[in-house]
This record gives sequence, structure tokens and C-alpha cells, in this order.
Amino acid sequence: MQSAYSLAFVHFFDLVLVVVLVHYYRKLGYPFLKFGALSILAVIPLQLIDHASFIDVSPLSEVAVTGAVGLFYSALLLACTTDLVERVYPRALLVATSVMLVVALIHLYLEGDVTWMTRFVVFLPGLLIMGLAAFLLMRGRDRESIGSLCFAGLMVVAICVAIAKSFYTDDSSTGHYGLLEVLVHLLIGVSLILITSERTIRDLFSKDQRLEESVEERKRLELQFTHAQKLESLGLLAGGMAHDFNNMLTSILGYASLAMKKLPSDSEIRKDLYMVMSGARQAVDLTSQMLIYAGKSASRIELVDISHAVDDMSGLMRSVVPQKIQLVQRLPRDLPMLKGDKIQLGQVVMSLIANAVDAIEGKSGVIEVSTGIADVNDTLLRASFFAEDREPGAYLFLQVTDTGIGMNEDQIARIFDPFYSEKQTNKGLGLSSLSGIVRQHNGFISVSTQKGRGSRFGVYFPVISYEEKSDNDHPGVQPGERLQGRVLLADDDPRIRSLMGSILEADRFILTFAEDGKEALQIFEDHAGQFDLLLLDCTMPKVSGGEIYRKVRSAGSNVPVILVSGYHQEQVAQSIENDPDAYFVKKPFNVDEFLAKVHEALGLNQPV
Repeated sequence: MQSAYSLAFVHFFDLVLVVVLVHYYRKLGYPFLKFGALSILAVIPLQLIDHASFIDVSPLSEVAVTGAVGLFYSALLLACTTDLVERVYPRALLVATSVMLVVALIHLYLEGDVTWMTRFVVFLPGLLIMGLAAFLLMRGRDRESIGSLCFAGLMVVAICVAIAKSFYTDDSSTGHYGLLEVLVHLLIGVSLILITSERTIRDLFSKDQRLEESVEERKRLELQFTHAQKLESLGLLAGGMAHDFNNMLTSILGYASLAMKKLPSDSEIRKDLYMVMSGARQAVDLTSQMLIYAGKSASRIELVDISHAVDDMSGLMRSVVPQKIQLVQRLPRDLPMLKGDKIQLGQVVMSLIANAVDAIEGKSGVIEVSTGIADVNDTLLRASFFAEDREPGAYLFLQVTDTGIGMNEDQIARIFDPFYSEKQTNKGLGLSSLSGIVRQHNGFISVSTQKGRGSRFGVYFPVISYEEKSDNDHPGVQPGERLQGRVLLADDDPRIRSLMGSILEADRFILTFAEDGKEALQIFEDHAGQFDLLLLDCTMPKVSGGEIYRKVRSAGSNVPVILVSGYHQEQVAQSIENDPDAYFVKKPFNVDEFLAKVHEALGLNQPV
């Protein structure tokens, strides 16, 4: 037995640990500190029974008290552990082990003899709970924490000491294991302090990170607000200047024209006046760009199929892209419509294409134009231009990607400033003209770039809701006009596809476009029964128009089909001669002949 001084020394450290844990609990609020302090208080009676010579209890009572207090101590350690690993406390297990302890104590008193077996059975409920606590801690999210590993390891050591203590009951062994048990309990309290230090450091680091993010977000919002104010001020200035300049330019052009008419045709002055008028017309173009930037340009709002609109500009885009640059188009069909000005949207496309060509700097490269629909979140909105008042949700996008020189952060910050350019010669408002168009269409612009790795510009427009759209809302169809029918038009030549599409849309047809035979066949299979007419080019890649016609008929569909080809009719007549719902149009054709064939196929009145 230890002396009273040794026992007081041990309990002094126990009480110091309790005070420290309670202090940290009051300051930091971690619940595991409260359970840790209670567990240290609970273990003091065990130490008194084992080491105090002035406490004389029978072996039966000693085992019973040790088992009960040990179960309570283990339960507190399990509560401490479940808080650390953020698990629900297993109350059912506590009830089950308590019942086990009661049964073991009844058996102990009925036997009336203390053996290693009865000791082990009495200690077993507490050991099971402590073992579960160690297992949860090693499997928890803090298993890489040094303090948590020490805590779990010390509980395993405490279990081993308790088992050894139940087997060796002689005084010398009991004394040694008792000293080791006291040391383990003290170290368990120290490990809780270590865990507290780790958590405090981690929380401080997390708060520091959140503070830095908050400061960065505040700076970003301030810059965004300043940029929005600058754009608004410049827009008002540009709009006012454009209005006044237009009045002055009207006078210049008007009087110059009158002077030209008054002069003889061979007058040398006519050449000077012509140069005046040419300069004035260039100034008119510049004021038009200023009005677009200010968001005050005249616009004709209609429902626009963005893929169709971009496809219509294929020829124009290829005319401004050098041959050494590959132009790739990815334009999915059947996208939702957007409300906008088709001409202004075309200006957006051409501005982005011109910018991509400039970025490649005369070298070989790739420019990709794509459309689609995206689910926009707050993260994308915060990183985009002109998105201050936009809400998350579904947006149509027009995206232009290039393999050019890319931009750095300073360049990105100024990319939409008026007259900003990295080139030696400034060609006008540049990309700043996009801001007015995009704001008029309630959209925003996302820019992703890396110096030397190319850039990606994404222009996002809100999708028209179903409540806003009716059957008669379609490009080329005015409200109140009756639709003529729905046509699937497939031709691999974008110019021919655009020509036939323009003719049919003007005649109040709804069109679905396909760029090749494979796409046309897939669209027909996915939307069988929705088309009144199939308009197919005979010589498309992948799947020809004739193959599509045969597959449509083999599927049992009698939908009218018009085959279009540059060859003579005799070359395709054999495939359709016995089909009253199949027709042929030879390229080249004039508008009247083409429309007459379409009306004939659908049984409509012939166009006037």
C-alpha cells in the first residue's frame, strides 16, 4: 500500500487535470472536456480503494465497487469519444452492460468467493464499453490526430492492465498493476488536453481562412460595384454623345449629298466631298457601336433558336477565319428558345470570332463555337461579368473557345473596357460593345483563360419559360398566323440548309435542322410522328437521304419525303416512283418551284 503522501500526490495531479479540463470547457465549449473531467473524478474512488491503507473493505465489496465505478468511468469515456467522432451515444449498449454487471454481482455474492474468473466477469462490462470507445476513436474522422491516437492507445492499455489485474491477485502484482493503472488514467487526461490544443489550432486556422475569404469576397464585391458604376457612367456618356453626334452627322451627310447634286459630274470638288461623306459614314458606324455599348440601340425582339442563328452565320464566320485556323461548330438541336434580337446576337458571335482570330495571331490553331443549355450556380455568377442581378438556374449559352495566347488577370479585368486593345492599332470599341447587347438580353459573360493556353468566352442568356412560349411563337411566324407544318430539314451544306430554312420559315413552317444523315435519322427516331415533312439531301455523309427514306418507309411511316439532289431526277426516280408520298427537287432551284413542291407534298394550297 502506498503512503498517504503518495496518494495525496496522485490525487493532486488528478484534481489539477480536472481544473484544467473544466477551465477549457468553460472557455471553448467542447463537450468531451466535460466528460473527461467527470471520468477523472470517477476514477478517484478506485484509487482510494486500491491504495488507501486506512480503507478496509472486504474482497467482495472491493470487486463490486471496482466493477460499478469502472463501468461508470468507461461510460464517461465513451461519451467523450462519441462527441469527438460526432456519433450518437449508444444508450442501448449502456443498458445491456449495466444488466450484465448486475447479473455478475449477483453471481459474485451467491458464490461468496473472489476468483480471477469472478473478477474478470465483473470487470467485463466496463472493458467492453472502453473497447468500443477505442474502436470508434480509431475509425473516426480524427484518426490522424496525435491526441486521438494517444487517447485510443491509452484506453487499449487500460483494458490490458485491467485484464492482467484480474488474473494476478497477489499483493505485489496488484501494487504494480495499480501504479500502472494510475499512470494510464493520468495520461488519458493529458491526451484530452492534447486533443483540445489540436482542435483549437484547427479552429483558429479555419477561422483565419474564413476571414481571408471574407476579405477577398468583400474586395471582389467592391471592385464589381465600382466596375458596374463605371460601366453605367460610360454607358450614359456614350449614349448622350452618340445621340448628339448622330444629329451632327446627319447634317454633314445631308448637306454633303446636296452639294454633290449641285456640282457638275466632272467637278474636282466631288472627290473631296466623297471623302467627307466616307469619313462621316465611318463616324456613323462608331456611334452605332457606342449605342450598342450603352444598351440603347434599336432592337427587334423575337424568339430565337440560338443554334439555328449561329448556323445561319457559318459562311460569314468562315470568311473572317483564315484557312490555317480550323473552325469547329457544335450546335445541338432542339434547344429552348431565347427572346432577343437576332442581328445583335450575330454581332456577339462575330465579335467573339474576331477576338479569337486576333488571339491566335496569324498562327495555326482551332476556334470552336458551341451552344447548349447549362445549370448556372452562384459560383459561376460570382466569377462572371455583368451578372450582378442574375439568378441561378437554366441558361442558354454561346461559347467560343480558341487556342490563342490567352490573357493574364490584368487583361481580363480590362477586356470589356471601351477602346481597350493589346494591338498596336485600335479598331473601335472592341469587346465592350458586347456588354450592352448582353445586358439588353438579361445575360452575362464568363471568361476562362490562361496565359499561353487559350481562352474561352461563354455568353449566357436566360431560357424562355413555357408560360412565355406558345405554338405560334417561332422565328418567321407572326402572332395570329397559322402554321403550315413541321419540317425536318437535313443537308450537310450550311449555305443550302440556311437558304431552304429561310424560305420555309418565311412561309410559316417550323423547322428542325440536321447537319448530316445520321443526325437526321436519330432525330426522326426520337421524335417519330411529330414531323409533317422530311426534306432530305441525297448525298449527305454518314447516311444518305435515300437510306433515310428507305429506313423511314421500312419503319411503317408514310410521312411525305422530298429528296433534294444536284443529279438528274432519273438517278433517284427508281427509289420513289411507286410512292405517292415521295418527291424530288433538283438543285439548283428557284424559290417558287421549291415552295410549290413543298405545298404539293403536304396537300396545301399553292403559294401565291
